Order: sequence, then C-alpha cells, then structure tokens
Amino acid sequence: MTGYGMEYGFVSGRKIVCIIKSYNSRFFEMFLDIPYEFSHVEPRIKMEIKKRVKRGKIEVIVRKEPEPRLKFFHLFSKKTSKGGEEEFFYIFLSCLQKFIDSRAEEGQRIKDDIKERLERLKELTAEVEQLHKRFPQYVKSVLKERVNQIAEEIGIGEIPDNIIDLAGVVHIVRKSDISEEITRIKSHLASFEEELQREGDGKKLLFISQEILREINTLGSKSTDINIIEKVIDMKLEIERIREQLYNVE
Repeated sequence: MTGYGMEYGFVSGRKIVCIIKSYNSRFFEMFLDIPYEFSHVEPRIKMEIKKRVKRGKIEVIVRKEPEPRLKFFHLFSKKTSKGGEEEFFYIFLSCLQKFIDSRAEEGQRIKDDIKERLERLKELTAEVEQLHKRFPQYVKSVLKERVNQIAEEIGIGEIPDNIIDLAGVVHIVRKSDISEEITRIKSHLASFEEELQREGDGKKLLFISQEILREINTLGSKSTDINIIEKVIDMKLEIERIREQLYNVE
C-alpha cells in the first residue's frame, strides 16, 4: 500500500525535515536515511513503524539544515542531546501520523474498488446460474439442429422431436453440470464479503479469493456453453484484479 507523510520542525534551533513514504510490496521492508546524530533513535523509529505497518516497502528520510562553515558537518556531528532527541521524535511522530492517514485513505480506495468488483462477480455468477438453467433446452435445440442437418444431407427429411436422442441430451447435461461450482462460488463470495466488512486479515481474503478462482476455473473447464464460457472469462478477470489489490491490504 502506498503512503506519504512529511513534517518539519526545529531541533536545537536547526530545521529538520522528516519524510516517510511507502511502496506496494507483499512483504515488509524498511530503509532509514537519517543523519548520524539521530542514529541512536533508529530502534524507536523502527518500533513505532512496525506497530502500525505490516506490509510494504517503507522509506524514512530525515534531512537537517546544514551548519554554517562546516562542509563535512555530518562526519563530525555529535549525537543529539536527550532534549533534542525528544524534539526530533515529536517531529517524527507527527510525520508518521500523516503517513498513516495517507495509507488509510489509500486503503479505503482499495476497499471500494474491491467492493465494486465483488458486486460484479455476484452479478456474473447469477447470470451464469440463469444460463445454466436454460442449458438442457439449449443442448436439445443444438442436437435437434444437427440431427436435422444430417437428415437433410441424406435426404430423409426433418426428424420428429420424440425421436431425438434424449439420452444424448442427458449425458451432455450431466457432463457439463456446474451446479455445485456455482453454489460454492456463491458461498465463497458471501464469506469474502463478510470478511471484508469486518476489516478482515488480507491473507485470509487472499485464501478465499484463491478458492473462488479455483471454482471459476473448474466451472470454465466443465461448461460447453459458449455464453457461460464468456461469463467465466469476465469472472476470472475480476477475481484476478481483486487478488492484485489484496496484496496491498494488511
């Protein structure tokens, strides 16, 4: 999840600028670029960030106003006093809060996007379910068309409906039955929505999304209806986009 925070203030009369920013990453990484005189507070900085951030590449950059007439002041600077340390840490905490607020806004945008895609998945699942209910009649009509085409080619005229091989229709319908997959997808979508609403763990949401994807793949491999297959492609696109977003959710 991306985020950005900046704050400035004064430590022992000198201006200090603190910047914290983050980039998307599946793991937690932290990089500090701070002057030597504040190096002894690095453990406190890391502790405060780790308490609030679980995932992402985090950068903490601190810059200070140069001391006059000291070209290489950073090589000879002494570590700041206790009072200066608290002044610096106050600036850092203010910057950290702005950074956290920025990530919260980004998190809400991600959540809203996931919700929209979740609704689209529910719509597509309902459409697939309706198409599947009409599938037996669709198979029968296709089979009838094919049989009559063959009958015409050999010159025996149109074949009555009661002679059409209903056993063949039943076999195709059973082989392409996706009722169980549809039921499981609907159940997983409900679980995903519930977990999302209660600000659930990103890893659990990823696991549920993987189960949804698995059922969608099975649904696509079993179905022979081109209309359903087209819907399945759309479903896979939506769940993959959701999964991409989930890698940024803590």
